[in-house]
Amino acid sequence: MKIIITGANGMLGSSLCQLYHNKHKVHALHRDKECFTACSADYSLDLTEKSKVGDVFNQINPDLVIHCASLTSLERCEQNPDLAMSANVSVSENVTRSCSAETKLVYISTDQVYGLTADRSETNMNLKPISQYGKTKYLGEKKCIENSPNSIIIRTNIFGWNVNPAKVSSAEWIYNSLNCGERITLFTDYIFSPIYTDCLGEIIMNLVHINFSGIINVSSPEPCSKYEFGIQLAEEFGFDKSLINKGLIDDHDFEAQRPKNLKLNTEKLNHLGIKIPDYRESIKKFSQYT
Repeated sequence: MKIIITGANGMLGSSLCQLYHNKHKVHALHRDKECFTACSADYSLDLTEKSKVGDVFNQINPDLVIHCASLTSLERCEQNPDLAMSANVSVSENVTRSCSAETKLVYISTDQVYGLTADRSETNMNLKPISQYGKTKYLGEKKCIENSPNSIIIRTNIFGWNVNPAKVSSAEWIYNSLNCGERITLFTDYIFSPIYTDCLGEIIMNLVHINFSGIINVSSPEPCSKYEFGIQLAEEFGFDKSLINKGLIDDHDFEAQRPKNLKLNTEKLNHLGIKIPDYRESIKKFSQYT
């Protein structure tokens, strides 16, 4: 199978390239001078340039496109809404319009599209995203539905390792801090349903193989607070848990609003018969990468 992965130098994109490249022809699209991950071929490409995106897609003629590229920083999206629109909406339109009718598209969305709504299931049509990131990713979903009706839209919250040395994820920051014996503070009132990038990658391929289409939440079936996540990570690596202080998100002045509850309803995925790892299993796999 010929696969295009956008955002291939990002945390998720690079993980998917590494996960798939032994069995498939993976074409990695990125915006850097070099590619940091394993692939069959890579392309340094500005995804805002519609004609160039179309040319590359026509050249490759992919069976599957996994669109990971986006501006994920909540603060940057809030500070520059035009950039967020370009990166998360215009780029998504370029990618979706470049897919042929025979191409299966997977769009990586976010739990932030639910915002303040209490019903965090895929059947909820009354979403209330409160940040520019959540709003623009939701608009990106709409572009996928409009231009590629048989696409898979995955709402998730991921953690993993970066191949790009210039980037550090939240989980990596926790790992690095505790590994150096540094004291950190994690929120007890910020609830989410994280999943390790490789675990998400395996589920994506399962959804492709059963020819699933539509919106689906892919996340830990058991939520946790940021503090609980950090404690579990410390236990897995054998770090000193006393280095982790309890904190409250209300005590921090973020520019971008954040819902306190990002728990996702995973009943739909469960009913498909696809095994979903909880956050503890994900952290265990995360620790095995080192």
